[in-house]
Amino acid sequence: MPRKKFTPSSDFPYHITARSRNQEWYKLPMPDVWDIYSDYLFFIQKAYSLEIHNFVLMNNHFHMILKTPHSNLDQAMNYFLREVSKEIGRISKRTNQIFGGPYHRSLLKTDAHYYNAYKYVYQNPIRAGLCQNVEDYPYSTIRNIFGLQRSVIPVSGDNIIGENPFAALRWLNQKIEDSALNCIRKGLKKHEFKIQQDKNNGKIVELSLPHFD
Repeated sequence: MPRKKFTPSSDFPYHITARSRNQEWYKLPMPDVWDIYSDYLFFIQKAYSLEIHNFVLMNNHFHMILKTPHSNLDQAMNYFLREVSKEIGRISKRTNQIFGGPYHRSLLKTDAHYYNAYKYVYQNPIRAGLCQNVEDYPYSTIRNIFGLQRSVIPVSGDNIIGENPFAALRWLNQKIEDSALNCIRKGLKKHEFKIQQDKNNGKIVELSLPHFD
């Protein structure tokens, strides 16, 4: 049976992630890897008219949320992964592919799904023990949003920071409860974010919306 053709949404954002081959760390210093990713994010945002909402680079993978007003997610991501892989390989003199497979996408169709995925992305370095606060991690777009460092990554379409940025930052640094974290992880494994019942008690975890005071 032929595989159903994927038609990206132009109305809702996606959580996107991709991991390096065999989960190996990049064979370059992280500042150099960050620069490579940043340059190609700058390019694909212009070339494919993307809205990049956030981006976080980890030691062997990345997370980001973006929207594709022209329904061209596959074209943009295929180009992005191919060129990032080639450039890292060229500089590190690696012959193997950098990424272990294609990117994974998860469509975020509700505000609750979007807000919680957004926070999940920025808290990845905290959960990995790399920093205490989201704004301390150097390979994250949260720092250029708050003017803590310069970056060429063009962040747009982000309505969370909004009119009360410091309240939003406090919310981003509040720990995600374990039940909600498990729910978010499971939801993001689906091509469309879905909340499933907790196997232990049969209940559905409610993902809350933030309130910025």
